[in-house]
Parts: sequence; C-alpha cells; structure tokens
Amino acid sequence: MSECHTLDVHVEFSTLSSRRHLLEMLEQLLTHQSTSQPNGSQPIRLSNQVQLAYRPYKHAVLLLVDDIHALRRLYAGQRATSNLSYTLIYMLQPQAALAMQLLWQLSVLNVGLVRLQPGNVELLQLLSYFPYKHDCHRIRASVVNQFQLPLAKWSTAVFFPAKLGNFYGCTLTCATWPDMPYLVRRPDGAFVGIEGALLQFMADNLNFSVGIYWLNKSQVRDTFNDSGWIFEQIFRSADYALGGFHYKPRDGGAAKEMPYSQSTYYFMSHIMLVTNLPSAYSAYEKLAFPFHPHLWQGIGFILALSYLLIWLYQLCYRRYSQNEPVPQHSYYQLLVLSMGGTLQTSELPQRSSTRLLFVTWLLWTFLLRSAYQSGMYQLLRQDTQRNPPQTIAEVLSQRYTIQLVDGNADRWLESLPELRTQQLRHLEASELQSFGGLAGSSGTSQRLAIITPHEYFGYFRKVHAMSRRLHLVKERIFTQQLAFNVRRYSHLVGVLNHQIMLAHSHGFLEHWTRQYVSAVDERDESISRISAIPYDTLDGLRPDDGTDPVFDEPPVKLRVLSLTELAALFWLTLWAHLVAILVFVLELLIHK
Repeated sequence: MSECHTLDVHVEFSTLSSRRHLLEMLEQLLTHQSTSQPNGSQPIRLSNQVQLAYRPYKHAVLLLVDDIHALRRLYAGQRATSNLSYTLIYMLQPQAALAMQLLWQLSVLNVGLVRLQPGNVELLQLLSYFPYKHDCHRIRASVVNQFQLPLAKWSTAVFFPAKLGNFYGCTLTCATWPDMPYLVRRPDGAFVGIEGALLQFMADNLNFSVGIYWLNKSQVRDTFNDSGWIFEQIFRSADYALGGFHYKPRDGGAAKEMPYSQSTYYFMSHIMLVTNLPSAYSAYEKLAFPFHPHLWQGIGFILALSYLLIWLYQLCYRRYSQNEPVPQHSYYQLLVLSMGGTLQTSELPQRSSTRLLFVTWLLWTFLLRSAYQSGMYQLLRQDTQRNPPQTIAEVLSQRYTIQLVDGNADRWLESLPELRTQQLRHLEASELQSFGGLAGSSGTSQRLAIITPHEYFGYFRKVHAMSRRLHLVKERIFTQQLAFNVRRYSHLVGVLNHQIMLAHSHGFLEHWTRQYVSAVDERDESISRISAIPYDTLDGLRPDDGTDPVFDEPPVKLRVLSLTELAALFWLTLWAHLVAILVFVLELLIHK
C-alpha cells in the first residue's frame, strides 16, 4: 500500500465505546506515518463519517470500523468500487463472512481484513476471499497472510493475491443478441462472428464458461433510451454485455450516475449509406455520352448562330441587290462542308486568310470527330453505367429514398439533420434482409438507399455475390465504437481491457474482421465467399429447406455491339429519312 500516492483513512463506529479505541489507533497510525515519511512525500486523505468515493486510479484505503454495520455505512450508496484500490480493514468485532460478501457485491477485490486469530492473541490474520476458486461465487473468508506479534514479521510478502487470472471454469453470463457479423452461437455451442471469436478467445484465456442472456427486441430497443434504466435490469441477470449500445450520458452529472462502465473499445464501426445502382443510359443518352452537355450546347449554339447569320445575310442582300445571285461567302462554304455537302473546285476558298480558316475548321472538326469516336467506342465496348452518388450530399440532392431500421430514426437525424427533408422509409426487416431487395431494384428508375454499419455490407458481400449490384457511399455519417459493458465500476473492466489489448497486439481482431467482413474497397472477384450463418435476423434470406440462398447472377455480356446498343443510331437514321421524305414532298407541292 505504501507504493500508492494516495492513502485514504476512514473511521466509522456504531457504538461510542468503540470510538476511543479506534481514535487511539488512528493517532498511532498518523504518528508512525509522519516519522516514516519525514519529507511528506506520502499524501494523506483523512475523513471521518464521510461516504467513500470512487477514485479511477490506484490508491490505498484504510478502514477502521467496529462492526459490519459501520462497514456498510461507509459503502452506503456505492454500488461498486472496482479493483483499483488496495483496501485494508481493521474490525473490532470481525464478522468475516458477512464482510467478504459485502465486498464481493461491491467489486472490492484487492482487500484484506485484519483480525486476531481466535484463541491466539499473538497472531494477526489477514483475511480475503477468492470469488471463483471455491464452488463459483460461493464467497467465504480465507487466510492469505499472518503476522506474528512476538517476531513482528509477516509470514509472506503477498498481501493482495491475484484473483482474476483463472476463473476455474465458472460461468460468466453475457447479455447480447444474435447478429452477424458480430456474434452468433451455433447449435454445437461454438461462437462465430467478430465478437463471438473475441468472446471465445477470452473464455479460453481466463478459463471460464460462457453463459448467454439473450436480449429480446424490446430490451435492445430500450438501450437507445438516454436514461439507461434498462442496464439496471440487464446486470441483474448478466455479468457483462456485448453490443453497440447507443446510450451515453451527455453531461457530467449524468455521467457520474451512469448505470454501467465500459471497457476499452475493441471495434470501430462506421455508419454509412448503401444505395442501389441507377439505371443505364438510354439509347439517346449513349449517343451524346462522349461530350459534356456544355460542349453540346456550345456546338448547337455555334451552328444555330451560323444559320441565323447566313439567313440574315441572304435576306438583306436580296432585298437591296434586286434579287441578284447571292455570292457564296467562305463561311457559307464551310457550313456546306460541315453539313456533308460538296463544293466545286472553283468554289473553294482562294485567299490565304480563307484557306487558313478552312484548314482550321477542318482540323477542329477532325479533333471533335476523333474525340467523339473515342468516347463512343469506350461507351459501347465497356457498357458504362450512370455514376452512382459518391457523397452523402449527392445522395440527398438526387432525392434518394432513405431506408432505416425502426427505432434508429432519432439517432440518424441527430447526426445528419439534412435527412429531415428527405423521404424516409422504415425497413420492415433488418438491414441484412433488406440488401437483397435493394440489389433487385438496381437498374430501375427507383432510387433507394439504406443506412447501415459498413460491416453489415461487408458481411453481405462475403456471403452473396449479388452485392456487385449495390454501391457503398464512402463518406461516413458517423463512427461508433463497440465495447464491453459491465455494471458500474465492475472488477471485470480491468480483466476485459487486458484481453482486448492482447487480441489487438497479436492481430487477432484484424484477422477476425477480415474473416467475417470483406474490405469495402475489394473487387467482388477477389472476395473469398463464406457460407451464410443461420440466425434470427437472417431468416428472411434463407429458404425453408435450410439451404443457403442462391441468387441469379446477371449474365456475362459478350463484347459485341448489339442492336440495343446501336438503337439510337438506328432511330436517328430512320427519323432523318422520314424528315427528308417530308421535305421532298413539301418541295414538290411548293414548286407545283
């Protein structure tokens, strides 16, 4: 205890007759402390009739009490204190069994109770308890050290023996719910999933059996309540809980009264958008695909302006030239050539300036034609699709219908207020069940998206090849961390943190993530598929015979041009011939 930087001394008594004896002992303690630490390097906290407070650091605590009632008053209102303190208790009327049960309920593990050995006034005993060593949770006092008064010497140098390195096969109950890719328990008792593998890793290292307290849908939904009252109920039946619980107190006052403690984060979950793929370009859009719409507008504007200027030139010339033939200007000749007409040799530009203009025009049209042919070839050979949205802003601007699980709406709206203006739809099933329908809507005019943790989408890709029909928007809505949850200040926090650190340092968590969740940037062809794990929230994706679902894959398109791909050219040619026939008929009627 002398290695700690803080020593808290508390005196509590039930009868006035005990007061004098305890205060004398306290006086001797302080006198010894001042002489042994002359430089004052050991700070002392002295309090009397004050409730113990939780301190989140290593510290020493000395309790001088006369009976079990005084000990209970010291810990009154303190639901747990964790194992961060080295606690030494001196009790005038030692009731060891009751004291050990109280300390176990409060998670005070590094504790020793000093008493005289019954029938021997020359031997002090240091008592403690081992919560898992004797018949699993059967708490009883055990002697861990002895002090011989004549020799003024302890029997050993061990005063606070380790108690959490081996759980001796005892059962630790985990509160959770089945959900891949996190945790599912197979009929043979084996765990699969990221959290399932971590849970089995800890059980093997610490030698405990895993009991499961399955949360129902109502309890899972209640964990989103900011009051956190559901955790009081959960930890009456479970030692710890696994899952992405939303509840986190916002202010300091609520944080002090939060009903549970958290371990170190073991997994980072990103909440993202998954959309269907938009429909392919229409035949006419494909024909215009090689050029940007602004370029088409520029070309159309130039042609229209040229037609207008030439028409005005011809009109004005005939009006003021008494219907003389209109001389053919070089710009008019270039326009004739651009429309596919022919010119006689005598009509070609004769001046150097007009020849330069003519050559420039030919080069410009040649470059346009080459660029157009290149873009058209790329489109027809690669069957380019519409670009799906790359950011959340694009999804919102394109008016996608956002689908989300019922109960999560407030959570998403709090992180992304822009959703309030969007069309929202609640999913009737889980995200994993809904991915199939979302993939089936790809290629249609529907614009649908699902808000989901990215590991759900990764698991779906590992199981179903049809994930190539879905698109993941890389921008994150927000990030949440997954951690173990235990009752407030539980002794299990330190144990869980150590195991999480081991799993991280040995790369196990990264290995389990790769095993059950594919990287979102991987190509579908490089993903090693795994068989779907049957569990409650995936029943909608599994046929009644229990076999793995099989989805039809889109047929591989041959690299040849089909009539569908050339439809725009066919229809434009047909319309051009019909218009030419119509103009020919009109000319006949007019000249007749």
